[in-house]
Amino acid sequence: MTSNANAREFLDYYLGLDGDPEFAVLLEGPWGSGKSHFVETYFRDRFAEARKTDAESKDPLIHVSLFGIRELSDITTQMFEKAHPVLGGKAVKLINSVGSKLGGLVGLSLDPKENAALLESMTLNLKDRILVFDDLERSPLPLVEVMGFINRFVEHYKLKVIVVASEDDITEGQKNEYKGRKEKLVGKTIKVGSDPGEVLDAFTSRLKIPEVLKAVAVNRDRLLTTFAASGRPNFRSLRAVLLDYERIVTLVDPRLSESEDAMGQLLLHMVALGVEFRSNALDDNALRNLQIDIRLRLKSGAGSNNDTDAQKRASDLRMRYKHVAFDDPIIRPDHLADLFSSGTVDVVRVNEHIARHPAIVGYAEVPAWRFMWSWYDHPESDYRAARARFVDDLAKRKITHPGQILHAAGSAIRLKKFGDDLLDGRTVEDYFTEYLADLDTTETLETAPDLFGHAAGSYAGLGYNEADTPEFASIRALVKQAAQRALERTMKASAPILLKRLQDDSEDAQMLHKWGLDNGNYAGVAILHHIVVADFADLVLIDGKPNERLLRALRERHQQSHDSALDLEIPWLEQLRVELMKRAEKLSPPYRKLSEMRLEYWFREHAERFASREA
Repeated sequence: MTSNANAREFLDYYLGLDGDPEFAVLLEGPWGSGKSHFVETYFRDRFAEARKTDAESKDPLIHVSLFGIRELSDITTQMFEKAHPVLGGKAVKLINSVGSKLGGLVGLSLDPKENAALLESMTLNLKDRILVFDDLERSPLPLVEVMGFINRFVEHYKLKVIVVASEDDITEGQKNEYKGRKEKLVGKTIKVGSDPGEVLDAFTSRLKIPEVLKAVAVNRDRLLTTFAASGRPNFRSLRAVLLDYERIVTLVDPRLSESEDAMGQLLLHMVALGVEFRSNALDDNALRNLQIDIRLRLKSGAGSNNDTDAQKRASDLRMRYKHVAFDDPIIRPDHLADLFSSGTVDVVRVNEHIARHPAIVGYAEVPAWRFMWSWYDHPESDYRAARARFVDDLAKRKITHPGQILHAAGSAIRLKKFGDDLLDGRTVEDYFTEYLADLDTTETLETAPDLFGHAAGSYAGLGYNEADTPEFASIRALVKQAAQRALERTMKASAPILLKRLQDDSEDAQMLHKWGLDNGNYAGVAILHHIVVADFADLVLIDGKPNERLLRALRERHQQSHDSALDLEIPWLEQLRVELMKRAEKLSPPYRKLSEMRLEYWFREHAERFASREA
């Protein structure tokens, strides 16, 4: 017999006792295990059976949540509202008010809280009622105080009482007193939870999108297996993940919801990572780096002594969640981290990834470099077609993004190890040196300022093949240099545009320290050294007064850049300081001294920061 069947059988016995039960029953289980759902379904079924023999039967249950309860009188008030739903809170307020006014006449207390406690004897008829006190461990009140209050209904009112709690979540400071009080109050403790399939069906009934409902139905068994694989299945987490799943499906490219395979892959992926994240087994940083860790773990081989803790964790996830496609997810873990942590969805970036995913657009529409990244997942006929496209793209220099070029190089190195030389006998270094030189000549290499920072080990959420080999390291260095040259060309062309924006509104300089080159912002990207110093100085010192907002923007720009990204601007900043001090010297008092003091302050900060970086 299952624990829930045992619980139902005992509750049937307990609630069927005649006379004084003399004890309460404790239903115990970890937080999120479905205890409340079990209670709800048990009493719903019990009441339905009672109605079959007596159509006029009234529901005897008074179900009270202790979550957040800070006053015992609040429990009584809640009980009254449950027992008299038509009157509810209005009656409590009325009795409190009347009791206060008549206190001197009939001996009632003038304290509204005490009046609420008197509801028990005045209006609350508890005869033949069943009391359920839920979320015991989540009450801010001392547990012994709450349990003493509950014990009154067992000892004095001879009622059937059920307490629901997670004993694992009772604080250490209260456990000893709790055990002592429990011995006096509780006669039977039963471990309970809810059937995952039953709870999933209940959650699913609240979803609205047909494609989401279909995905849950089609993948029901795999979903339940994935949910259980965490070892700590929490129904609250599952509910939150399902709502997140429905939300993200409605926000992104509709081609996702049109692909049954992709919808299933995403659902299982989100359930696995969502449960791990919400149980704190994966924190935000671990989730953002998970794809790289998985890739490195696959490269190192099983049982490698060189695995980091992160790679071991990635391996453990792959082993436990058999139905989850970790290698090439529909939505990247770092994007899911945004959703799980803050509820935000970077729709543009998510859609960029979706638009390249074979499960969404089909293998024929996937860029050749993307196909070759996971060539081993496809039949030979598809590989031959993609290989021809890939070789043609390379020959015609169609691959122009630095990240895509690195993927192309990594795949070429990998495939040569498997006996397929895509470069016709040339070394990978020679081939891509010439490739990048051609893109330099035509100035067609795209800019990718963020590629060699935090995301240095991947592009488009995919870790580079052969990233840990010397051959790949040399290509990475070549691509990084070429990408820097491309960025320099782009910034040189963009500098007049930036200067014009500042001239139009010299006090609105947020674009200097806000991120997002695609949105016209320049944080972390060196560009100011392409602006004539005298032109910029015109904006910093206006009619004898330093432009504090522009100087503050310069400071924020360099404060948030901790690496060498803005080093090209350092000589330019020194030239700007010299130019401004020359202009300040020509001012008349008192503005000369004022300007000199303010400029010295701002540029002293720059000098100290650069000195500390060099040290």
